[in-house]
Amino acid sequence: MTEITIFVHNKAYVGFIANQHAGEGDPIGEMVCHGVSALTLTCAMSLSQIATISEEEMSAEQAEAYLSLRIPYDRVDETTEILFRSMIVGLRAIESEYDQYLKIETQEV
Repeated sequence: MTEITIFVHNKAYVGFIANQHAGEGDPIGEMVCHGVSALTLTCAMSLSQIATISEEEMSAEQAEAYLSLRIPYDRVDETTEILFRSMIVGLRAIESEYDQYLKIETQEV
């Protein structure tokens, strides 16, 4: 199961961790994993290219079946909120259909 923790600071989204594979070898699990990867990586690239948060400013780590990303609290603005919310809309849609493969939680930081 893929587990996603979304980090919130003062009611604003500031990052996430996507961890583990949804079901290697299981076609539905693979599909869920690809969807999660597309949404989380697009969010990371959009924070860089649209919100103009440099890689040096972001705290990011990527490995096999793992992506962690946080932005500085002072970089939170309307654009970053829209980008994180767009990712979350997509992730929640996947979770609503495939909750046995994806679990999303929110954590205050």
